[in-house]
Amino acid sequence: MKFDPAVLARYFVCGTQDVVNETVFFDVLTQALQSGITLFQYREKGPGALTGKDKLRVAQQVRDLTQQYDVPLIIDDDVVLAHAVHADGVHFGQEDGEPAENIQTAGNLVVGISVSNQQEYARIAHLAGIDHIGVGPFYPTTSKADAKPAIGVTGLQTLVATSQWPSVAIGGIQTDNLAAVLATGVDGAAVISMISQSQNIAATLAFWQQITTKKRAIRLFF
Repeated sequence: MKFDPAVLARYFVCGTQDVVNETVFFDVLTQALQSGITLFQYREKGPGALTGKDKLRVAQQVRDLTQQYDVPLIIDDDVVLAHAVHADGVHFGQEDGEPAENIQTAGNLVVGISVSNQQEYARIAHLAGIDHIGVGPFYPTTSKADAKPAIGVTGLQTLVATSQWPSVAIGGIQTDNLAAVLATGVDGAAVISMISQSQNIAATLAFWQQITTKKRAIRLFF
C-alpha cells in the first residue's frame, strides 16, 4: 500500500476487549465501515484480549471485512500477524521493541509509531521507513491502562509542528473535543470509545465528517 495521509482523517482503533463480545465487535466495525471511517486498526491488548489462534481467526475476518469497504487495515504491535493476514500496515508504541528493528521487520507495510513528547520524537527522528506518527494521549483516556499523561492542545500543536511525518491525534478524543483536536493542524484523529461506545455510530461518523469538511474548507480559505 502506498501511504496517503488522507486515510488518517477518521481512524478507528478497536479490539474485542473494547466491547461486550466478539459479535458486538464485528457489528460495531461493520457500522463504522459503512458510516465512513477511513482507516481501521485492529488492536488486541489488555485484559480479555484475544491471543493465538483466536486472534488470527478474528484478524482474518477483519481483513475480509475491511477489504469489502476498501478501508486500509493496520495491525497493532504484531508484524507477524500483519503479514499473515495481508494487512496494509502495522502500528508500534514506544514500548513495543526497538523502532529500527520494527521498521525493518515490517518490510513493505505502512508503519505508524506513537509519540507522546519531544524526547520520544527525538528517539525516532533519524529513522527512515516511518509513514506517520500517532501523537498523544490528547486527553486522559480509559481505553488504555498504560496510557501516558495527557499532552493537551499545546503539546499536540508542538509535536504536530515538529513532525516531519503526517500525524494523527490519539487518546481521550470524543465528539466534544474533536474540533479542538483537528484545529491543531493534525492530519486526523484516532479513536476507540467515541465509536465503540457510541449509541449511534452513523450519527457520530456524520458529525466527524462534518468537522473534517469544515477543517478542510478553512485550510483552503487561508
